[in-house]
Amino acid sequence: MFVVILINVCFYCKVEERLVSVDELLDADEVFCTGTAVVVSPVGSITYQGKRVEYGHQGVGVVSQQLYTSLTSLQMGQTEDWMGWTVQLN
Repeated sequence: MFVVILINVCFYCKVEERLVSVDELLDADEVFCTGTAVVVSPVGSITYQGKRVEYGHQGVGVVSQQLYTSLTSLQMGQTEDWMGWTVQLN
């Protein structure tokens, strides 16, 4: 949910939390997964019923890179946490 909020607020993109069809994934320009340990991890390819679609022919996608940079700079205290998501430990 953290990434969904960040995309919506920081990048002014319309965000929907819903199931995604295989056809939508195969038609996408960029696909990525998120999680605590991986932060943002781009998907290289998807194969479905013998059809393989590759993503990121030029490397990491623009959206994936922007999200990764935004999240890690927030986690490391390099940017202002204007949403109050981080806590400083003494």
